[in-house]
Amino acid sequence: MKTWTYIDITQFYNSLKSIYLIMMVSIGMAAHILGVCRKTLRRWEKNGVITPVRTPGNHRRYDKNALITFGKTGDYAPPEKTKTGNAAVYGRVSSHRQKDDLKRQISFLQKRAKNDGYTPKIYKDIGSGLNDKRKGLRRLVKHALTGHFDKVYVTYLDRLARFGTQIILDVFKVNAIDYEVVQVAEDVGFNQLLVNDVIALVTSFSGKLYRRRKGKNVTPKVHSS
Repeated sequence: MKTWTYIDITQFYNSLKSIYLIMMVSIGMAAHILGVCRKTLRRWEKNGVITPVRTPGNHRRYDKNALITFGKTGDYAPPEKTKTGNAAVYGRVSSHRQKDDLKRQISFLQKRAKNDGYTPKIYKDIGSGLNDKRKGLRRLVKHALTGHFDKVYVTYLDRLARFGTQIILDVFKVNAIDYEVVQVAEDVGFNQLLVNDVIALVTSFSGKLYRRRKGKNVTPKVHSS
């Protein structure tokens, strides 16, 4: 089983970011597509001509196809998302010994989604938050991009990932998907959060180094003739 490093995770989230940026572009790229300056786009936004969406970091994002149509017709009309009535519930634990905890997470989130009037759709993983190959997370992101649900429920944000969580939230935002962190983690302070991240990275690198050494120490079998 592969141990994923910070570089692996960064590459994954950069590729994830490129996927949704194919659909949603920045103000600079929007200006280039339309052949105008950024100031013109801001003025159009103020006058209600073109209204971009905002990421959690308050950056403007424009629908690329709607921009192309606007350049031809003068009408900026991004496709409205059809409400599905579904909500994604995502749970994750680090090892198979925590299966009972995973069941509790999913059950708790399902009840919350139902109480809010949604039909819950389950996404779950058993694996490290540093592992970018988690099938449940990848399916969650893919379905977010294709409009399978209206909202995402998680117990804590680090259930989604140890690093790069903001990019996942950006994917939700630009696809008009709400998210709710049902249980807010205790405020342990910046120093403790930094320590937790360093421990996670050291654990990842240590596991990778151990597996590499273990592979080198395997003695090949000699078959007698």
